[in-house]
Amino acid sequence: MKLWFFVLPVIVVSVFSGCTSLVFRPDGNVYATPADFNLRYEPVTFASHDGTQLSGWWIEPECKRRGTVVVVHGNAENMSSHFAGFVWLIQAGYEVFIFDYRGYGSSEGDPEFDGAIHDVESAIGYVLNRRSGSLSVIGQSLGGALLIDALARMQTSRIRLAVIDSAFASLPEAGSDVLSRSALTWLFQWSAYLLLDGSYDPIDRVGKLTVPKLFIAGTDDSIVSPNHSWRLFDAASRPREFWLVENTGHTGAFSRRVIRQKLLSAMADPVFAEDYSPMLIFDTIAPSDERSTKGTD
Repeated sequence: MKLWFFVLPVIVVSVFSGCTSLVFRPDGNVYATPADFNLRYEPVTFASHDGTQLSGWWIEPECKRRGTVVVVHGNAENMSSHFAGFVWLIQAGYEVFIFDYRGYGSSEGDPEFDGAIHDVESAIGYVLNRRSGSLSVIGQSLGGALLIDALARMQTSRIRLAVIDSAFASLPEAGSDVLSRSALTWLFQWSAYLLLDGSYDPIDRVGKLTVPKLFIAGTDDSIVSPNHSWRLFDAASRPREFWLVENTGHTGAFSRRVIRQKLLSAMADPVFAEDYSPMLIFDTIAPSDERSTKGTD
């Protein structure tokens, strides 16, 4: 027992000491392209704030364009593995712009928080410069956290709707949650607060966003507790809304047809009902809501 008491802290430190590699997990593989889904797309490069060249795809719908959506993907792999989760949105008539942060895919540079936030800001600015009117933005997991920070810096009025899916409110708290789930590491969950940088925690910035905000979480998320999304919602200014999707894991909400339909409605008319209580008024979407649509995806 005494040996484990000394060994476990070493294991914990070794896990979190390379916190950048823990948070950012890029690779350069090409998993698929929009052409594999018979979609038209244009590969582009654009510059981040410091001149770092980033890669992106404009993916076009076959029908008349209903609007433009910028997708900020999660922490693993690259855009070629993430865009497939939004094919349904393109098929519904939305143009999607998806891109890779620095160090991901064929984008230049090495991944780190401040640079990645500027990359998100630059990507949104790039799209705003090339499209008139407003646009929607969707950030998933780490992408949601980066998106909150980028929008807080930009303060543009041309964002029609910001969707934050399965994001963490605080990186050290998310790390502590991971350690608390194992009997071997439970005693050392405090170490996450020492070893993970909380300088960019979205909970400290979400209150600055004035655009309509939709927070989504799954009740069965074993990676980032849905409590993080609730706390982000609770700290956000109005207009805001929170969807808690039952029996759904991390970033799994868009696999549900009912969620897709609700999101399309929200994007078309992002007017949220007043949430009178600051405590707990949110929309719980149960599997029963989609019974009539099973087998139609």
